[in-house]
Amino acid sequence: RADTLFGVSYLAIAPDHWLVNADHLPAEHANHVLKRAQEMLSGSSGGGDRSQRTKDGVFTGLYVAHPLDSARRVPVYVADYVLSDYGTGAVMGVPAHDVRDHEFCQINSVPVHISVVEPETSEFAEESKSELPVFTGQGVLRRIPENGIYGGMRSADARTTIVAAAAAIGSGKSVVNYRLRDWLLSRQRFWGAPVPIIHCASCGAVPVPESDLPVELPKNIELSGRGGSPLARATEWLNCKCPSCSGPATRDTDTLDTFVDSSWYFLRYTDAHNTQRPFDAMAASSMMPVDIYIGGVEHAILHLLYSRFISKFLWKTRAYGTAAVEHDSTVRSEVKEAIARRETRGARNGEPFTRLLTQGMVHGLTYKDPSSGRFLRSDEVQTEKGNVPRVIRTGETPTMSFEKMSKSKYNGVDPGATVDAYGADATRLHVLYLAPPQDVLEWDTQSIVGMQRWILRLGRLVDTACASSARESIVCALNTRNKWSKEARETYRHTHVAIQHATESLEASFSLNTAISALIKLSNYLATVKDCEHPTFGFGLVCLVKMVAPMAPSIGEELWEILIQSKCLHNLGLVDTPNSRVFAQSWPVLDASALKDVSATVVVQINGKVRFKLEDMVPDQ
Repeated sequence: RADTLFGVSYLAIAPDHWLVNADHLPAEHANHVLKRAQEMLSGSSGGGDRSQRTKDGVFTGLYVAHPLDSARRVPVYVADYVLSDYGTGAVMGVPAHDVRDHEFCQINSVPVHISVVEPETSEFAEESKSELPVFTGQGVLRRIPENGIYGGMRSADARTTIVAAAAAIGSGKSVVNYRLRDWLLSRQRFWGAPVPIIHCASCGAVPVPESDLPVELPKNIELSGRGGSPLARATEWLNCKCPSCSGPATRDTDTLDTFVDSSWYFLRYTDAHNTQRPFDAMAASSMMPVDIYIGGVEHAILHLLYSRFISKFLWKTRAYGTAAVEHDSTVRSEVKEAIARRETRGARNGEPFTRLLTQGMVHGLTYKDPSSGRFLRSDEVQTEKGNVPRVIRTGETPTMSFEKMSKSKYNGVDPGATVDAYGADATRLHVLYLAPPQDVLEWDTQSIVGMQRWILRLGRLVDTACASSARESIVCALNTRNKWSKEARETYRHTHVAIQHATESLEASFSLNTAISALIKLSNYLATVKDCEHPTFGFGLVCLVKMVAPMAPSIGEELWEILIQSKCLHNLGLVDTPNSRVFAQSWPVLDASALKDVSATVVVQINGKVRFKLEDMVPDQ
């Protein structure tokens, strides 16, 4: 952070930095520094305790000039936490604004300079004390001589100004450091794609010829789980000829990490049966990028990084994408245009995923003994409805919290038992309704009964519709919409409000809980409708069943079949296809004009005083 540049107390370099050399170190420091640096590299410093090693350091006797104040000398330390293969192998130490740097200074007796403070914070002392808190946020540069003309600037403004000043005098510039490092993808196990390399005593490592790819795993191999890779014992598979000199050679016995395959399998899905190539350029180009990537947050760093890296490499080498098909005369121009339009969703740079959704964990109710902290099994706790839980052995109230489900915490829930007790649809609705998919879900089995009751209410609404004698189709009824009663217009409005919310929840925000909430509101309103003979009631119910079906497929299909058998749908003209399955029907289409309120309250005033209020119908456009 450039805004903390004037708070630099030291510069830390890696133990194997090029400056850690007898030719560069002062003679009086060289032997001690080289010895300590070697201890850091061998892992012997800090007694093997990594938490201490990361703060270990030694003064080199060297100083560097501050980039914006050449008169100011900054001491150089060798620090165990600095890596030579990341960035330049040297980092500035700002102990007042970085926790790790502050700990380093405490251990190595380095002074601390406070440069940035919170906007409302008063002046601190010139030199900070070890007990002062470390401020790591965005703030304001202190008005002190060390900060020069930048005193009083906010962090964001100071960063830009300081970098520009350093660039103007040639002492610095703005750069981007990437965290991408080497990826060790070889594994010493049988399961995985064999590394396509042949080792020859004369030629060294030789790639397997393309005509011999892919290298397949041997069959009937003995897997013992001991003694390294099992492929090393498959002598018939292992021994081969060198593709270069035809001399005796051996295959590489390592296999690729399965992460390699899972980092591009979505491309294979576009052309899964191709026996000649990983995928056809046209097939992949017409379908990529992926609409949505759904995975646990633990994959949001490594797997997502690898997938993007491989996808961008394949896109840049024209394995797929607009550039891969633009000169192909067999591809029609309108298809090329469609591919180009679709590719804009990936920003035309090979991004494989349009959207990322990381789902949250399901947490279970956990009981702990308040005295020992031991996790308690459910049979060790007395839980009666309406009463505070008690530890059976001691009578004490247990410590309760929601935590990630695990066997050791005795807070797991058997999905099969839950489905058997409450039904698959009620369980599914309960899971979707408790929390948005990206949030932690705190499991509460007792509240599933609420979804069971809602399913029963849906059944009663369908029975009401089947018992009605409505004959007019909703299409015909819309022609006389200006003659509808207030209730009919309100029913039609409520239906389309639910369509709008459910559609947005499923297509845009993926907040499935709000989709269910919208459907519950619609069902509650339909239960209050008095004129069930009007087509708007049947229309609202049909839309409700269609929208419930994706989240409760069994009950959705059952309710749809009941409506089909009763001829209710045919009478209302609401069947899209002769196929009776609800999933063969189209999703309800939003009528935006129906979303406005059907009535308005008119306040009547005489001489500035409210005399009475009127509720009047709002006319259609």
